Amino acid sequence: MKVLITGAAGLIGSEIVKSLVDAGHDVIATDRVEIDASPAVSFTKGDLTSPDFIARLDFACDAVIHLGSVPGPLHDTDANVLQNNVMGTYQVFAAAVAKKVPLVIYASSLSIYGTAWSGPWTSPEYAPFDENHALHHYESYALSKEVNERSADMWANRSETAFVGLRFPHTNTAEVFYEFRRKMEEGDQETLKTGAKILWCYLDLRDAANGILEILSKGAQGSATYNFAAPDTFAHKPTLDMLAEYHPTTEVVGHLPGYTSIFDCSQWLEDFGYKPQYLLDRG
Repeated sequence: MKVLITGAAGLIGSEIVKSLVDAGHDVIATDRVEIDASPAVSFTKGDLTSPDFIARLDFACDAVIHLGSVPGPLHDTDANVLQNNVMGTYQVFAAAVAKKVPLVIYASSLSIYGTAWSGPWTSPEYAPFDENHALHHYESYALSKEVNERSADMWANRSETAFVGLRFPHTNTAEVFYEFRRKMEEGDQETLKTGAKILWCYLDLRDAANGILEILSKGAQGSATYNFAAPDTFAHKPTLDMLAEYHPTTEVVGHLPGYTSIFDCSQWLEDFGYKPQYLLDRG
């Protein structure tokens, strides 16, 4: 397949570029910064909010993987986060539809539920929670992700292009999550607070890439958004103990044995079947 990927220099983007090349796909990559990529990758540097740059990108492809965005609300002003994440995404979606690209896969975020970057302390209404949980916005990053999901719905309604949004958790290497756990075990208060706000949820970069490869293989129709995370947490205590300590108002409505994640990814498993393989060792 010929695949265009935006945000190719990011953590997830760089892992996906490598996986696509290894799988034999023809890769077109773009980012606002240069990347150190295989000669097999055709790279173009530019800004997705620029209509002129979008017009120069090669959208004559089988799929678009859109990851290019400001990666959080602390990296820029609210206005700039919205400008980059919403308008850049809108232009990528519009160009994909105009070129009749069959499939667009894009990054949403589990921060869309409101706990990760909120000013006031916020807790999930219930656990485990699925994609139907209410969305609460306290900052521009979460807002931009919901706008992008609604944009995908609109473009799917008026075209034959399919859109798949992945609500990623904190996605990184296993070493980063082991360090998180170590600091939590040592009682580091800042790490304990951060862990509780992101709900101890994680995904290995390799699983993020493999999940996207699975979507490319199976294809999609219409517009759909999925929770996509590891089935366990990186926390140092069982999930029910962590919820009782940090989110006592959350109603437990399902089975959460041991270190089970509070994110319900059953819809993802039903539609695509890929179970994350790179889980943390509890030994």
